[in-house]
Amino acid sequence: MQRFFSFFSGFTNQNHFVLFNKLKFLSLALVMVLFWSMATHSSMNPDELKLWESVRDAQQHMADWRLKTGTNSPPDEDPWNTGLIGVEWSSTATTQGDLAAKRSSTHPSWAVQFYRWFNQLNLNPGDRIAIFSSGSFPGMLLNALAAAESLNLDIMLVVSLGSSSWGANHPDAPWPVLADELRKRGFIRKKADFYTLGGGNETGGGLSAEGKAILIKAATDANVTLLDAQDLDKMIIRKSELIRSYKPSVFINIGGSHANLGSDEEVLKLSPGLVPSSEGQNVGNGVLGFAMNQNIPVIHILNLKLLSHKHGLPYDARPRKTGSSGSDLIWCVIGVLGFLVVLWRNKRWQLQPLEDNENIL
Repeated sequence: MQRFFSFFSGFTNQNHFVLFNKLKFLSLALVMVLFWSMATHSSMNPDELKLWESVRDAQQHMADWRLKTGTNSPPDEDPWNTGLIGVEWSSTATTQGDLAAKRSSTHPSWAVQFYRWFNQLNLNPGDRIAIFSSGSFPGMLLNALAAAESLNLDIMLVVSLGSSSWGANHPDAPWPVLADELRKRGFIRKKADFYTLGGGNETGGGLSAEGKAILIKAATDANVTLLDAQDLDKMIIRKSELIRSYKPSVFINIGGSHANLGSDEEVLKLSPGLVPSSEGQNVGNGVLGFAMNQNIPVIHILNLKLLSHKHGLPYDARPRKTGSSGSDLIWCVIGVLGFLVVLWRNKRWQLQPLEDNENIL
């Protein structure tokens, strides 16, 4: 009889042991989730939330306007109704683009990220910034302008009108037309200082005669000067002189305008995001390189997938109210150390010295 009770007593103790370890490892998992959450904190303050909502309101208005004017994109290409997605190909398109990147660039959280970059640079109302953008990322350009205007920064805006796929490349809705509607409804205030045709050499290379005519008319109707040059080098000089005379506190490059990047492939090695001028990298012979040689910090917007992962922002995902998360190294280290401690205390092996007569074959 005593053996019978001892058997069931051992069985009960084994169940308790298994249950205890399951609870212990479940607790570890919950703690790790907590550390992950703290390491990727992404809340927005009231000013950032207001900025996010204003950009989203602008997008929804543009989506309605594009539908009314018959310039909207199909729902599967602009599923979140941003109104800032173009068409796959048109007479004003320059190169093949990536639809996922174009959709990601419309996310209003990029406005919050620009806002944080500007604060990181200690910019104050009235400080000068230069935004040189291609027409390929109208969503990102809206985000940058909204953030800058929320801080009352002084903006020089130069836009290359040619666009890759799904940018501002609808023949009836190039950037000047989109910008005019955004200004009329009070979503942005800034009007471009200069336009270029974009495309090869940023002088319209690769565009058809029809495409060039459409973009020239759009610039003329907007009463904005269209910069012209004989070749790429002269266009780089013209745009660099604008930077030299304006003396901005930061240079923002959005997209891959030829003169902005230049012809030196070294610029392709530049990491996207905020690049302090102190890094002294070789960034090529374009306007971006000129700005850095003038000790002007750069915000480089290219390679959206890498940039999204770098700042913890959703890539090709539905807009939601979140700021960039990044990662807090302290919480990451604490989480890894905690995991290693638990792993060590629950090891299922033990190192023992070999006896003299033991050997390993």
